[in-house]
Amino acid sequence: MDVPNVRRNEYQLVNIDDGFLNLMDNEGTSKDDVRLPEGDLGKQIEAGFEEGKDLLITIISAMGEEAAISFKEAPKGNN
Repeated sequence: MDVPNVRRNEYQLVNIDDGFLNLMDNEGTSKDDVRLPEGDLGKQIEAGFEEGKDLLITIISAMGEEAAISFKEAPKGNN
């Protein structure tokens, strides 16, 4: 029996462009092929971004598909 390989990663939200999330991982690699989720989750992400919050988006990947499943505000640095 085949079992899907599921990965879960967090990315920093850089921008929202034409319905897609522009994301960056910890190494600074950009990712711009994940669609802004529909429904309340997408509206909450968009609202937080427009308020200027630094958001971390959780992306789940399985069987060649990727989707944003949650988000949280990035912790503030102590600089």
